[in-house]
Amino acid sequence: MDSSRFSADRLNRIAEMERWHFWFVGRQSVIDRVWLQFVDDECDVLDIGCGTGYTSHRLIKRGCRVVSMDIRPEGLLTMRRQIAAARPVQAAAPTLPFSSDVFDVVVTLDVLEHVDDRATLGEVMRVLHPGGWLIATVPALPWLWSYRDDAAGHLRRYTHNSLRQRLVEAGFSIRAMRYYQSLLLPPLILSRLLGRRGPALRDLEDRPSPGLNTVMSVVNRLEIKLGKWINWPLGSSLIAVCQKQPKKSYSR
Repeated sequence: MDSSRFSADRLNRIAEMERWHFWFVGRQSVIDRVWLQFVDDECDVLDIGCGTGYTSHRLIKRGCRVVSMDIRPEGLLTMRRQIAAARPVQAAAPTLPFSSDVFDVVVTLDVLEHVDDRATLGEVMRVLHPGGWLIATVPALPWLWSYRDDAAGHLRRYTHNSLRQRLVEAGFSIRAMRYYQSLLLPPLILSRLLGRRGPALRDLEDRPSPGLNTVMSVVNRLEIKLGKWINWPLGSSLIAVCQKQPKKSYSR
């Protein structure tokens, strides 16, 4: 990941937004749902691209033993000061400075679009225990490309098929994959189409009024509830839950 495209100021802004912004709260709600469905607490987790550690902290409070990895030092230093159980590591994907078969879960939240995804997924496969889990989120729909993607240093946005192909190539078994941020897709399409050349609409998305943020948060919660019965056909993001297959045992 090119850290020069992801400044310390931007990192601080995102750290503040994670606690209240409808997009981040919606993403965390989706992760919570799949975590409860697939993953046991009190496991060994690698959080790649942890930022200032918001997700890592939530997982630590669940009882997980979390190694938090990021290319930038600022968030790792904040974690070291504020979270007693934090285990921050400064490193950049795709190279993961860990032994093979050591983690039960790897979390990559909006990371794969920044890096060599084939190499990164190969490394994730290596460091996971057999039977271990990958939870990944990525931006979806290449035709939504805008200034936001350029400014963030994205290399790609994914479709359902392109993400599935990368995961299968790496050897993962896909247990669940779905679009989310679906009900809010129509206004987002308009924002991204109008915001392809400059930061104005990106900055507006980052700073919705309290009332608008509340409305959009309600919409996201409704989407998650309806997701029990509806597999949304499109959304601005994708989440995938994948498993490294256990090694086969042969009896004589």
